[in-house]
Amino acid sequence: MKLVKMLFAGMFLTAVYAVAAPEAFCAKIAAMTVYTAGDVQVKRSGESSFSELKVNDMLYPGDNIKTAASSRVGLVTKGGAEVRLNENSNFEISAGGRLREMLNLGMGQLWTRMLHKMAKINVRTPSAVCAIRGTEADIEQRSLLTVKVYEGHVDVQNSLGKQSLAAGQMTTVAGANSAPDAAKKMSGSEAGNWQDGAKAGDKISDYDKFLKLLKESAESGKELKTSVKMPDGTVKEIKGELKKKQ
Repeated sequence: MKLVKMLFAGMFLTAVYAVAAPEAFCAKIAAMTVYTAGDVQVKRSGESSFSELKVNDMLYPGDNIKTAASSRVGLVTKGGAEVRLNENSNFEISAGGRLREMLNLGMGQLWTRMLHKMAKINVRTPSAVCAIRGTEADIEQRSLLTVKVYEGHVDVQNSLGKQSLAAGQMTTVAGANSAPDAAKKMSGSEAGNWQDGAKAGDKISDYDKFLKLLKESAESGKELKTSVKMPDGTVKEIKGELKKKQ
């Protein structure tokens, strides 16, 4: 299968236009909420209190997201990463650099999957930074940092050391004052599945359909055509072009 480069950012903003008010473009959009379950809240950059985070809400650099017990949230970043946050977790979307987006995971667990091979993301935790490259990975920061790689590669690094993980491997880090443990093979019991699917009662965005078609279009190199239902019930048509990598 030929590698294709998706012009994700442009299509992301096209899709955002279908569900966001015009004033949303006053700030730099970083991500979009695609599903929620339970109690999910956001504290906007510059604000002092949290409010409910809803499906189709835009997220911006500096926003802080948290989930309560038995709660979770899924979002898609502008750069092409799908991120799911498990219960009792919190993270912040930072400004990031030109090549990599950055998430700051203060406490909890997140799963991320790159929607195309050009996507890159860093997850900073109190114990280490996880550089995710075209992959599917699970990162959990509790008393220990635990990093599991299901596909691709993740580099786990702090000031005392670095471990490069391949698919099927994992590592733990005791804290910022400890080097990452040597990579080891992940057993079947250690592999998680909390991130799989959406359960009954979850609030799902029509954007999920867009994501599915986005991946299918990337594989075929064809133009993307779909529609997204707006909160007022109207439907917006979405078109996006995908280019094969030269």
